[in-house]
Amino acid sequence: MWSNSTLEFAIFACSRKFEKEQQMLNPATGKRWKLYVGIPSIGSVSDFQPHQLRKLEALYKDEIEFVYPTQLCQRIMHDAARNGIVEDFLATDCDILWQLDSDVTPPDHVLDLVSRYGATWEAAGAAYPVFMSQPGQTFRQIVFTVYKGINPEKTSLAPAPCPQEGTDWVDGLATGCLLLKRSVFEKLEKPYFEFKYDPITRAPIQGEDLGFCLKLAKLDIKFFTDYSMVCKHFKNNICLLEMNNYCLDFANKSVTNYDATVRGQVKELSERLLRLSRENKELKEKLQLRSMLKI
Repeated sequence: MWSNSTLEFAIFACSRKFEKEQQMLNPATGKRWKLYVGIPSIGSVSDFQPHQLRKLEALYKDEIEFVYPTQLCQRIMHDAARNGIVEDFLATDCDILWQLDSDVTPPDHVLDLVSRYGATWEAAGAAYPVFMSQPGQTFRQIVFTVYKGINPEKTSLAPAPCPQEGTDWVDGLATGCLLLKRSVFEKLEKPYFEFKYDPITRAPIQGEDLGFCLKLAKLDIKFFTDYSMVCKHFKNNICLLEMNNYCLDFANKSVTNYDATVRGQVKELSERLLRLSRENKELKEKLQLRSMLKI
């Protein structure tokens, strides 16, 4: 008997067989897209990721050629790791660089971004959840790495909601699952990715991911995304107390929202029942009166 995961894979593979007319090769070459898989890591990779990459190779074998580095990019800082991967990518003849963090596992259909939409964008990617505080808040919560809304100076990005379906052009995506064409780096100056720090305290004031998005914003390059493609994000440094408090807060808000909705529905139903009761009473009285008049 097939396991659920095997059955899901078979169903997805069959569904893609009937969608071939919507799939595309690289229109510039007439051949499969060449995808360079760059995984910034200090030596560890989520156990789920290699299995998923092999699955993606099988699903997209007719449209995409996967190219891997000879070893994982073992540089300590993220910005240095990403810049090293870019240089490795530019030294190949690959069309697209896939920056895929070692703790991120993408969904089965993530590379439809390439096979279906690859001719339409210079930068694309998929969102994933992170546990962090929102601007102006002190507590951490689950947010998704989609940014839509940028100030006139193009120095800051606003987080955006992540619906469960639909495609969109957004101002920023985090770098854990990012697809970038060669033309992007031809327009940028080095370093492509960099952390920025307060000159006095040396506290970080801008990460390499949002900083990269802001650089692209100044070039008027937006990111293409499909909201149905949300990646899994594995972390082992989450504070269980914070997670517990977040879950409690989320549950309380859900109950409050449910209570407000149900109260309104109960009130409406109660008023309707009272109205029907009155109408029924009036009808009964009329029937009784008519019966007495006949007598």
